[in-house]
Amino acid sequence: MSPSFYKTCLSDCQNKHITTLNIHQTDCDCTQNQEADRITELMYHGLQGYFNALTNISDNQLTNYQTEGLTNAITSGNFGSIQVNEAEAKSYSNIITLIGRAFTDRYRRNKIKTYISNANQPVQDLLHFLDLNLAGNLKGKLEVQKSSIKNYYFDLVRDTELSTYERTKFAEDYFLRIQEIERQQRELEEYSKILNSIAEGHSKLYAEVEQLHNDDLKVALAKYGSQLKMHSTALIKR
Repeated sequence: MSPSFYKTCLSDCQNKHITTLNIHQTDCDCTQNQEADRITELMYHGLQGYFNALTNISDNQLTNYQTEGLTNAITSGNFGSIQVNEAEAKSYSNIITLIGRAFTDRYRRNKIKTYISNANQPVQDLLHFLDLNLAGNLKGKLEVQKSSIKNYYFDLVRDTELSTYERTKFAEDYFLRIQEIERQQRELEEYSKILNSIAEGHSKLYAEVEQLHNDDLKVALAKYGSQLKMHSTALIKR
């Protein structure tokens, strides 16, 4: 199972019901976490659209990136698991506007360096947002979940009124659940490395953009777009 704010919220809620042996009125309100996942997905698709569009433009091709799922507006505010500040909301809007301009600009290939220069700060903001909220906030929620699970199983494993077999099975179950959470945390850590690598790469591209040929830009943009897509597939709903 890949990590997400909604899945983590649902798992936490269900764990509480298990702890209290409750099977009645077990509805879990994870609405804000669904919104957190939706905003995260929009941020990712905005970045992916930027890299795809500019890669095709630098190759002198018309880009056909689908923008139906994107919107020019992400509202700043607190959405439970994540917080969107005004700069991040504006950066998302700027990226979507740039993608739209790249579609319609008659001389777009001649302006690719301008696109990269104008996009650098928004790109940095959105990459930082993904890193902070997925590799930071979501990983932290999983750490809290590990502690809750450990507390639950501790008493069961120590309960001498249970048979050795029962206590052993509880211990096995505990380690399996912890291993799965730690696998998800490692996945988020790896994603963080990729996001930071793309951020550093785009900053370098921005700094050297006037000295680079369009072919160099195409290779770099395609590389970053591919990295983002490959390592986001399991984390971001498609």
